[in-house]
Amino acid sequence: MDGISSLWIRIKRKEIWCWKMNFLDLNSNQKDTILLIHPMLSSAQGMKSLIADQMGQEFRYIIPDLSAHGQSASLIYESALKESQMIYDYLKDHHIKDLCLAFGASLGGVVLLQLLNYKDTRFGKLVFEGVSLWTNAPLLDVFTRYLLLIKHIKALRNRDLAVRKMVALYGEQGEMMADSFIAMDEESIKHISHDCAFVDLPNLTPEEQKSCVFFYGSKEFDLIAAKKVLPQKYPQAKFHIWQGYGHCRKITENPRAYSKILRNEILSSNC
Repeated sequence: MDGISSLWIRIKRKEIWCWKMNFLDLNSNQKDTILLIHPMLSSAQGMKSLIADQMGQEFRYIIPDLSAHGQSASLIYESALKESQMIYDYLKDHHIKDLCLAFGASLGGVVLLQLLNYKDTRFGKLVFEGVSLWTNAPLLDVFTRYLLLIKHIKALRNRDLAVRKMVALYGEQGEMMADSFIAMDEESIKHISHDCAFVDLPNLTPEEQKSCVFFYGSKEFDLIAAKKVLPQKYPQAKFHIWQGYGHCRKITENPRAYSKILRNEILSSNC
């Protein structure tokens, strides 16, 4: 084999490896399956420690690392659509058709909304925490992208300051989130900003809506869109506001209590 052919094979192998999303697949012997999709800057390990470890060993947990996060950090985040396709492919390849709970926080919720377009996957309960429901917000995209890129430059220059700020917001998860932000490429940041300003909302039947729960902190910006969109688009869904909380703070402040809430949602669905 000549040097050029050998190099080409190595490049192709690297491409195949790079485009494979990482998953945690825990307790694969259990029947009842939970899908956990993390928010921006978190990871599969973050969801494991915050939720799966609190809910116990009686469930199987499928926990992806979204592109540009965790063990999928080498992937460029392109779109929520592509992320949902990779998650769906994993579920299909592992013969998982029924999920007793699917949970998506913030960006993870945007990806989960896309996953609902695959009608051959059945969901007992769908819980969204702090998900953006902005469907056409170009100014929000411009502002968010600018703000994130400026913060990214500052984080690259001063890791210690970035860690302190994240820890102040999200506790012990903060250091991991700061390092995730520092490692993230600018292209992924731009695409994430775009996806959260132009969310593609799936059409759901009244029965499908009844299986959905939308949680928001009273202090978060995305609540503005939720108050307008949910009564019109998903009037049968449950909508609850965490008084006094900011974006996704309810999860990190008391993971055990939050996981108990998720468990109760599973019980209410007769999963």
